[in-house]
Amino acid sequence: MLKHLASLALASALVLFAAGTASASGLLLDPSEPEGNAACLECHSQPQTMVRDGKTISVHVDPEAYNNSVHGIISCSRCHAEAGPEHAADPTKPLGLPTGRALRVLKSEGCVKCHAGLYPASYNESFHGIAVKNGDERAATCVDCHGVHDIQPSRVETSSVAPANLPNTCGTAECHPGAPENFAVGKEHFVVAERESGGLHIVYKFFMGLILFDTMKDGPIVMFELLRRLTHK
Repeated sequence: MLKHLASLALASALVLFAAGTASASGLLLDPSEPEGNAACLECHSQPQTMVRDGKTISVHVDPEAYNNSVHGIISCSRCHAEAGPEHAADPTKPLGLPTGRALRVLKSEGCVKCHAGLYPASYNESFHGIAVKNGDERAATCVDCHGVHDIQPSRVETSSVAPANLPNTCGTAECHPGAPENFAVGKEHFVVAERESGGLHIVYKFFMGLILFDTMKDGPIVMFELLRRLTHK
């Protein structure tokens, strides 16, 4: 009996640990099954194109690449909620989606449905995230770096964000042409206010303290000068 209880306690601890690890990394695992993907790929596996807003775009998805990607375990509708029953009934009917840059931004915003916590927080604090928020037409979104239907973890050699591939991913003509080998060396997703950012957290604390010290030191001078000018007109 005691052995059974001990095994049950150990199993529960492992489940809690795994859940805590997923939460800490900012990844909420999606337990849904890829039901209905076969119906989607029946059309989208074909090398076909369509015209949207006067532009010819490809709607092809490589089934093997998708099934072998990190998203291969979830349904297409998880990211493509717009492709509902009406789309299945009439695939030629426009979905009302934008094209090009606007579509990449829209789809990247949907990533936070699963990838919560660290990832959106760190991206929103980054140069790319701030630039996108302010309407920059060139700054990278999630899909610009990670890909779309063939996304792989950074530890996989073929991943677009694998350390060896980052210079090529960042060094495209649209982003940072001619990026050197060590251009993207270092941690990408971090929040400087958190201790996990390491040395950057120390630098952040130092400069925040410096700003506070300078404000307390010089702030009264400015206030007294304003008061003097208001009272000695």
